[in-house]
Amino acid sequence: MRGSLWILMMLVLAGGCAAPEVEQVSDASPVEAVELDDAAWTAALIEHRQEIDEEFRTSKESPMAGTQYLKSEPGDEVYLAFQDGVFELADAAGPLAQIAATKKQGTWHWQKLGQDVACTVDGEEVADGSALEGPAGFDIGTFHLSFYPSEDRVTYIVFDPERPEMTSFEHLLYFPPDRYFAVDAKLVVHPEPETIEMPTTRNLIKTFYRYAAIEFELDGDKQQLTALKSELTGEGSKGLFIAFRDATTGRETYGAGRYLEPEETHDSRVLLDFNYAYNPYCAYNERWSCPLPPAENRLPVPIRAGERSFPG
Repeated sequence: MRGSLWILMMLVLAGGCAAPEVEQVSDASPVEAVELDDAAWTAALIEHRQEIDEEFRTSKESPMAGTQYLKSEPGDEVYLAFQDGVFELADAAGPLAQIAATKKQGTWHWQKLGQDVACTVDGEEVADGSALEGPAGFDIGTFHLSFYPSEDRVTYIVFDPERPEMTSFEHLLYFPPDRYFAVDAKLVVHPEPETIEMPTTRNLIKTFYRYAAIEFELDGDKQQLTALKSELTGEGSKGLFIAFRDATTGRETYGAGRYLEPEETHDSRVLLDFNYAYNPYCAYNERWSCPLPPAENRLPVPIRAGERSFPG
C-alpha cells in the first residue's frame, strides 16, 4: 500500500476514538528519477500506478475493504466476538467469541476459540497459543483483521473483501504524466522542529513535527511547502511527509487535499515530483480518518499531476 511506515491512515467507527498508526508499504516517490530519460521516467511512473491499482484490487488490507475499528479498554484479557457480519470486543468469553488475546508476562498471546480462525505474522502462520509481540493478521471466514498490540490494550481493524467498494474497484484516476511537475527543490531543515497538531477528516488530532521548509519554483513564482515527520528518531523519522492543497483541490482533485512523500537526501536538495501525489484513504472510504493539510501548505497554483478525484 501507499506511504512509508509512519504515515497515518486511521480507520474509525463513527464516534470512535483515535486509531493506531496503520503501517503501509510503498515506494511513494521515485528513486533517482531525476537521472532517468523521459521514456524511462514515464514507464516507471506508469508501472508504479499499475502496482497501486493491483494492490487496491487484491490486498487483504485494501482501503476499499475497511469496515470496522475496534480498540479495547485497558486490561490484560480481550475477547473478539462475531455475529451477523459484525465484530465486537468483550472482556469475557461467550458463545460467539472467536479469539482471546491474553497478556502473559508482559506479552500478548492469542487463543483460537472459533472454528474458522487463522493467525499470521509476516505471511507465516502462527500456532494457537503463541505470543504476538507486534502486528499480526487474523483470517476469520472471509474477513481479514489487522491486529495491533500495545502495552495495555489491543486494536483490531476489520477488512471485508466482499464490501461493494472493494468488489467494484477497477482503477484510480490520474492526470497524464507531466515531468514539468517534477521539480528540483531546496530542503531547509529547521534546527529545532516544533510540533503541529493537525485535525483529521474525522475530527481527531494527529501530532507531527514541522521538520523542514521545501522551497521551489513553479509557474515562474517561488513556492514553499512544509515537510512533516511524525517522529524525529526511530521508524517515524524516515522519509518526509507533505499534505497539501492547490488550486485544483475540490474541483479536479480530492477536497481534503493530497499527500506526497519525497525522498530525503544527504544534501539540501530534494526531488519534488507531484506526479506521485496521491489521495489519502478517506477519499475512497469515509471510515478512514486522515490528517488535513496545514494552512501553510496551500499552493495558489494548480498542480495537474498525480492522482485526481476518485468517483464515489
